[in-house]
Amino acid sequence: MRIPRDLREELVENLLSVPSVAGGGRPGRDVLLRGMPSVFLYRNESGNVHADVALLVTQSLDVFGEGGEWCLLQLVDNALPQVRGTEVGMKLLKIRRQLLEVQKGLWRIPEHPAEVARVHRFDLRIPVGICIWSLPGVPKVSGWVVTTPTPRLLGYFCESLKQSGVDERRCWGRDEVAATGPPMVIDPRHTTVPVVVNKSNKVRSLLAGKHVLWPIYVNDAADAAALWRQLEGEFEKTLEHHLVITFGMPAGTEVPPGMTVLPVPKFTQQDISDWIAVIGKTLTWREEEIDWWAKLILMNCASNPDDLRIETVYEQLEHHCGLVTQHRNPDDLMNALKVLELIGG
Repeated sequence: MRIPRDLREELVENLLSVPSVAGGGRPGRDVLLRGMPSVFLYRNESGNVHADVALLVTQSLDVFGEGGEWCLLQLVDNALPQVRGTEVGMKLLKIRRQLLEVQKGLWRIPEHPAEVARVHRFDLRIPVGICIWSLPGVPKVSGWVVTTPTPRLLGYFCESLKQSGVDERRCWGRDEVAATGPPMVIDPRHTTVPVVVNKSNKVRSLLAGKHVLWPIYVNDAADAAALWRQLEGEFEKTLEHHLVITFGMPAGTEVPPGMTVLPVPKFTQQDISDWIAVIGKTLTWREEEIDWWAKLILMNCASNPDDLRIETVYEQLEHHCGLVTQHRNPDDLMNALKVLELIGG
């Protein structure tokens, strides 16, 4: 579930004023998770309290209890008893009311549809949030693994990571981070492990002035282990900027020691409905029109809506993002979607 950035930041800052969170170490922060599902697998272990609380908030966004209760609200409820009657308590109650508005779909985020309709905003908030809030406080090389059958998702992951580093943690400014380009794909003939390692000097030059995101797709466990071992060695000395190396790897492939596996992106019907709903609301479309749009995408994603494959979903999202950008007038967009429905494409 998407919430406004300033509301999320305000929640984190006020949670940091809760006594057990501020001074109780990790056990004190664990109090915030009381009675919640045991799915909060990622924590900041560097001693950075702010980063750890932000990680808990990020992971709570899309987690619901057995009774359907939103875990982000439960996080607030677990903090309230310690600050009831105080200024912090009053602020948390206000934030809770605002979160309820978000949950009910009453909170509007005033953005142009073409800005909202970005593929990198789809489904990647949790793995990106975990990565961004787990980066070390001192710039260094860090290794991450995204489970994906093809390199396609890696580009969107890096784009989302770049933006989140600006908007959420302030790791870097908009012009202070660069990607090395499209994901490199390891293959035994043309792009071997030594070929990629030889790119290290160019990456080092880039690191002199910017933080760097380096996406690489590796489908062989031995290649992945050898590549990470060599890259980690190449950049083991203190760096002036973060070097974030992300491997895309197929499911079931052994992950190199020292790299962190991020949660597997999961595509559901609800994800598509939520993504389209945000766009549709900026167009001020009716609920039934938004639902129809989501069903149109689902119809073209798979014959079985419970089997949403990464490649097919991204193809559809890219196509519909293009339609929103091309047809700036809502009526023109609606007509284009009706034509799409007629031709079944």
